[in-house]
Amino acid sequence: MTETQFEKNYPHDKFKYVRTNFRTKGTMGQTEIEEYDIISIETGETVLKATRTEHTNLRGLDTTVKWDW
Repeated sequence: MTETQFEKNYPHDKFKYVRTNFRTKGTMGQTEIEEYDIISIETGETVLKATRTEHTNLRGLDTTVKWDW
């Protein structure tokens, strides 16, 4: 799922994004992997555990972001 779609489904005004883990991959750190707990502001409960992956293609410097859960 793209970042725009994910933020549309889980808007920042209704959910807190709490980063629980961060790591990089690749010789130049071109892939960043972040794990989040998505917490409802209304109830305070974790509604989703999601992973955000940001990859930068070093040849064209294109960046892609995707969310998985």
